[in-house]
Amino acid sequence: MKKLQLGIVEYINCWPVHYGLDYEKVDVDADIIAGPPAELNKKFLRGEIDITPISAIEYARNFDDCYILPNLAIASDGPVGSLFLFSELEIEELNGKRVALPKDSRTTVALLKILLKRYHQVDVDYITCEQDLDHMLDVADAALLIGDLALDGYVEHVDSNLNITDLGKAWKEFTGLKMVYAIWVIRKELAEKNSGLVDEISKKLLKSKKLGLQQFELLAKRAAKEMEIPYDIALRYFKSLRYDFDEGYQEGVMKYFTDAYELGLVEEMPKLNIWGEDDE
Repeated sequence: MKKLQLGIVEYINCWPVHYGLDYEKVDVDADIIAGPPAELNKKFLRGEIDITPISAIEYARNFDDCYILPNLAIASDGPVGSLFLFSELEIEELNGKRVALPKDSRTTVALLKILLKRYHQVDVDYITCEQDLDHMLDVADAALLIGDLALDGYVEHVDSNLNITDLGKAWKEFTGLKMVYAIWVIRKELAEKNSGLVDEISKKLLKSKKLGLQQFELLAKRAAKEMEIPYDIALRYFKSLRYDFDEGYQEGVMKYFTDAYELGLVEEMPKLNIWGEDDE
């Protein structure tokens, strides 16, 4: 069997899960493939990566091809701190306007479409751009930023005249539920032939996460230095994120899947194929 290919998202929101790997506290016998979420999604679906965090919406579109590793996710229970819609207009004023979307996002783009159409009853035109807030707002009336660039944009514009909407907070306000943005998955064919390997890698990633959740202060200092943002904002960001995938998060993501299905964003209503759990 060839060496495992393990995908790692380059955004800082994954640092707590990868802490044990990054700081050599946990040894995983795998080649590390780093990249933005959209790139890792594509490589996983092409069979070039064996295990990776995958965008929730891409899981929904390909759920028959993979298993979810237990209790690993990027999620929030309210504000998420790195998924923002920026606009000089209030959301209700965006009807008939243009919204710029980032190329590197799948789940958040679908979440924004759900929030605008289903919960705000706003119809807009979408265009896709590189993540450059000034350019996006030059060509559109609102701009969606994700990940580290969204955090940068928030720090720069929090005291400006722009309206800044946190999509995790908006989802919580409308649904009362938690939101899941990414989950860790393994290719189904590989898992079914190597069950012991799946159990081993799952335990190691959970151990890495457990260690990382105890190191928010260290990770916030690193983020503040590398991204040149205030330490307190970096620390608050890590504390706003959730990394579990228990029943509450499963309920939230299934509501997200239902909304996406009813809006035609996925062709089939998915189910959660969680490794180690029998089909209901």
